[in-house]
Amino acid sequence: MDDRGYVAQALFDRLSGDGVPFRILGDAQGYPERAPPEVQLAVARAALDGMPRALGQFCRELDLQLVHLAPEDSRAWRCVLAWTDEVGRPRFMSARICSDYCRGLRCYLRAEELLAGNPDTLFSHALIDAVERGELNPEAAAWLCAQWNEDPRSSIERVARFWPDAANIRLIAQAAKHGEWTPVRAALGALRRALRRAVWPDPGDALARIAVAARTLVQPARAAVVFMGRESALRKAVLADVSRDLAPLGLSLFEAGQHAPRAQLRVVFDQGNPHPDVISVQSSQGLAPATLAVERSILRWLECRVERRYPGALVGDNPVAAHVLQFAVRHRLPGVQFFMNCAIRCRIGSPVLMPYPFGIVMERGVSLGSRVTVMQHASLQGEVIVEDNVVIGPGARVVGPMKGPRLRIGRGATIGPNAVVTQDVPSHDTVVVEKRRKDRVSVVNV
Repeated sequence: MDDRGYVAQALFDRLSGDGVPFRILGDAQGYPERAPPEVQLAVARAALDGMPRALGQFCRELDLQLVHLAPEDSRAWRCVLAWTDEVGRPRFMSARICSDYCRGLRCYLRAEELLAGNPDTLFSHALIDAVERGELNPEAAAWLCAQWNEDPRSSIERVARFWPDAANIRLIAQAAKHGEWTPVRAALGALRRALRRAVWPDPGDALARIAVAARTLVQPARAAVVFMGRESALRKAVLADVSRDLAPLGLSLFEAGQHAPRAQLRVVFDQGNPHPDVISVQSSQGLAPATLAVERSILRWLECRVERRYPGALVGDNPVAAHVLQFAVRHRLPGVQFFMNCAIRCRIGSPVLMPYPFGIVMERGVSLGSRVTVMQHASLQGEVIVEDNVVIGPGARVVGPMKGPRLRIGRGATIGPNAVVTQDVPSHDTVVVEKRRKDRVSVVNV
């Protein structure tokens, strides 16, 4: 059983439960036993803008990592979800979610056609997708034959719409009818040129594509990671293993050198340098632990990068006051915290959801994870680790030790209003205040 298939099926179930109209593009019979390298979905135009938030909530509920999210064009999002298998190896599922089906500057199929799901439309989508990518694998070829046999007449009319030349129509029809796609594979380049001559770019689509390209230039989707520090056989071995395990992400991984390109993330061996964009590795760890630590840190960094780029979708909608407060904390601007009655001295990396950013106290020893919610008048003191997806209610107080082992608030935990926490809280647990007598309150883990 392919765990990617189960994750894909869970995503489909989530969209169905939310009432989002969608259509699976490609082989819809392979879930959950298997999933293609990339899951393709078509949704209604009105639902496309809400996809980042839906993906963020889906990942939060299933404890997945959203390590890549970027607009491919004006009508499509591409994302990559990550998790670990039973032995700790990273696993990935890539998804492309579109409304209208566009490639480059050309729009081939509209959302209404895709959602209707007629066999000729699905045949056209799969064939155009293969031609644009320049690859037609056996699974896609079998899918094309199945859709063609459902409605050959409508399918050949669709082919004539995109490839008006009689020779191309005959080539595709013979392949779909007899299941022999070798001539089509040999002619993919010519079919692509003919396809683009038949469908001209729409001016609106071209302008939207230029806007997406400009954003990609400012915020590159592909990340570069450099391995540096003490040169050794271990460094080369870790780089090779990480390159193999994280290959689906398309990262640029390389060793430092005179002509090495600029990198956004550094993996440094045997040199302590605490920094959000630096992963420190000690050679004494050994190959397997070092590889595992580097892979986890890279995935964590990618997840945080997505959150910084789309904080409203993945973290939540912060008011203007919260944006000003967090900007002042990151850049150490004086005066802002005083007027908001806050005292935040810890580092804020990923965005923090602060619906009412007043009276919040967080000391230097506090470490915040991703997608953390902190309500008004909450106080975190001492050495405290707050993991991902934690909610700290209004007036709650988390008091960790001044020295020694740090107090840990587990992933997905909830600290209720006015609760006082002095011990570790397990993941996905809830801490509330229960009144047993009028004059006495106690903290209870539910």
